[in-house]
Amino acid sequence: MPRTIFPTRHIHTLKTHNGPVNAVTYSNAGGTYVLTGSSDRAVHLSRAVPNNSNSANPIETTSPIQKYEAHGYSVLDVAVATDNARFASVGGDRQMFLWDVEQGITIKRWSGHNSRIEAVQFAGEGDSVVVTGSADTTINLWDTRASSFKPIQTLSDATDTVSSLHVHGPTYSIASGSYDGHARVYDVRTGKMTVDVLAHPVTSVRCSDDGNALLVSTLDGHIRMLDRLDGKLLNSFGGAARPGMTISKLAYRNKELRVRSVFAQGDAVVLSGGEAGEAGAGAFAWDVIKGEVIAAVPVGEKVKAVSCVAWNEKGETGPLVVLMVRALSCF
Repeated sequence: MPRTIFPTRHIHTLKTHNGPVNAVTYSNAGGTYVLTGSSDRAVHLSRAVPNNSNSANPIETTSPIQKYEAHGYSVLDVAVATDNARFASVGGDRQMFLWDVEQGITIKRWSGHNSRIEAVQFAGEGDSVVVTGSADTTINLWDTRASSFKPIQTLSDATDTVSSLHVHGPTYSIASGSYDGHARVYDVRTGKMTVDVLAHPVTSVRCSDDGNALLVSTLDGHIRMLDRLDGKLLNSFGGAARPGMTISKLAYRNKELRVRSVFAQGDAVVLSGGEAGEAGAGAFAWDVIKGEVIAAVPVGEKVKAVSCVAWNEKGETGPLVVLMVRALSCF
């Protein structure tokens, strides 16, 4: 099956927040909407693609469909439940909020961490569990159906901030990345943990759809794809766009800030943002097999970093849509 050309046309800009955007996620089953979390302490719900997306020029949106405001500090991560009826948000106030999307109210609130919470994911049957990773070096699992406000399990293997989480349902596993330079994967069924030592602070972890590979971003300016079974390095991504590209001076850089990376196009592409370099900041896409940059999209001047990206295979304007989020800071 021929690969679809990677999207590079700018169609929509969201300017709904008053501060840096730290997290973004699509709604499930079609990705019509996006949730964004910001240092302005709010989560916003917006349309991913505007109704008049056929316009030749990018559309700019300044007001969200809904605002969710309860956090006392920056919102650092957001996760959406499979049914789109709930989402979870975490941030610098050390609290995790479970929200009702339609009513715009908090359903539950947990305060079990001792420092800022950097990552959140849903897990379990019916998204009945919420997993959080914190700067207090722990991972907590919370039962959304229980009346107790204590975690049902705490994982304390990291020795520095847990910066990223990814729950892979088919393999019953939780992947985590920490600033201690380790990527850890927990098998929920057996209770076993596997560890990959990267020797550099880990800012992002992501399991492939088939569960065989782990994508790890680190602050040495590289994104590595590891074999989940034996930790073998399958490929590494980073550097400048390939020769001949119009924007070949745009190079991937990640030395200071938390930058998240994901798989795209059915695990065929690695997608990430990056910090601004000599040619500015941008979003990058690499071919998983060849390791070559197949797209490098600049995001304009005065942008310090593209801190997070989200990928949706079933966009309204075609089979593939990518969303880039600009940020001035990650914390």
